[in-house]
Amino acid sequence: MTDTPAPLTGVRVVVTRPSHQAAGLLAAFRAAGAHAEPLPLIEVGPPDDPAPLERAARDIAAYHWIAFASANAVDALFGRLSSGLPAAVCAAAVGPATAEALRRHDVEPALVAEDRLAEGLATELSHRIAPGTRVLLPQPPDARPTLAEELTRAGAGVHTVIAYTKHASPHAPTRARALFGDEVPLGWVTFTSPAIARAFAALFGYAWPTRRLTLRAASIGPVTSTELRRLGVEPAAEAAAPGDTELVAAVAAAQPLSPS
Repeated sequence: MTDTPAPLTGVRVVVTRPSHQAAGLLAAFRAAGAHAEPLPLIEVGPPDDPAPLERAARDIAAYHWIAFASANAVDALFGRLSSGLPAAVCAAAVGPATAEALRRHDVEPALVAEDRLAEGLATELSHRIAPGTRVLLPQPPDARPTLAEELTRAGAGVHTVIAYTKHASPHAPTRARALFGDEVPLGWVTFTSPAIARAFAALFGYAWPTRRLTLRAASIGPVTSTELRRLGVEPAAEAAAPGDTELVAAVAAAQPLSPS
């Protein structure tokens, strides 16, 4: 009896997540047999003006809920808190990865949205809050307004604060040249946010309209897929839900079977 080969044996997959978040996805692809290569495109840094985040952290007890739409938001806020989250303040997480980030800071989330998108978090949290509930929303400058708008419509007093910034990695162009050169087909590349999709396209400049034709884009979800389409790329795979396992499964399902 011959062992069934791993579904992605011999397939190269370039993982474009920031370095501090890529380990799990790289490991998941490698467990599926893929030759997974890191290409960090985005670096996460502090806000340009840290004062609003510092004020929010200082006044944290004034909020009833904090809604976290990413693990980066969790780490950014907790990096400013002097003594952790007060017991009376509830934390809501957009999905399991964000929930795990909270647990690393010894906080058990009061709500983990089953739908791992901002829309899902907004809907589920809206059912938990009363008019006048004060909600802190730490986010990056390019965050979609969906969560803040939906919570405001539900009657919450929403305070948004820039918690972190994202910028292109200065090392990405050199790393991309090593991976793709001028002629190598791009093949499978993962995209886990619209910002990463934009950063990847920017690497190729005027050559993007040609180079994108050889790209097999693996998207984490519909928001990222929309941005890929805006950049002229139809995703070859889209995860059923935002997660490492789901993204690997989507690529495996889209990968043609090797001839026997």
